[in-house]
Amino acid sequence: MERRLLAAAYDRSAAGYDERFRELQRVKFRAAAPFLDAPVGSLCLDAGGGTGLLLEWAREDRPQLLSARWLNLDVSLGMLRRARDRTPLVTAADLARPPLRRESCALVCAFTSVLDEVPRALGELAALVAPQGTLVVSFLEAEAPRSLPLRLAGETKAGQDRIFVLRKD
Repeated sequence: MERRLLAAAYDRSAAGYDERFRELQRVKFRAAAPFLDAPVGSLCLDAGGGTGLLLEWAREDRPQLLSARWLNLDVSLGMLRRARDRTPLVTAADLARPPLRRESCALVCAFTSVLDEVPRALGELAALVAPQGTLVVSFLEAEAPRSLPLRLAGETKAGQDRIFVLRKD
């Protein structure tokens, strides 16, 4: 899918996104919660984080996650404008081409946000994970990939999604 078209579609849906998807996303966040951990001060990435619902949830249910530095990366400027109140660090970029240094993130989360170029995007997100770090990624059940770029450390179902917990040794 062309990035410009994808960004425009999410820009148009930004105003109503939270009300429409908040609870669906929270089901995923709660299911992944046992695997979400990061050292104090470490860099964590909410890849395709949209309006910042992950950190909104963390403030309420997992405040220890807020001791890390979070970056919300999304292709939609409209979504990122809404995320600024929840996530002070935001950047507009494509998940398949993240503008970060390799092995710079203790935790990378991508909740149903890898939509295109799946092998490439997963490889790029995995490359961002620091040694002993974690990549938590979810897909609609029917779209879950058969091949994963890191060691599978856990897997769970959340609503219509399958969540994979991948670790870099």
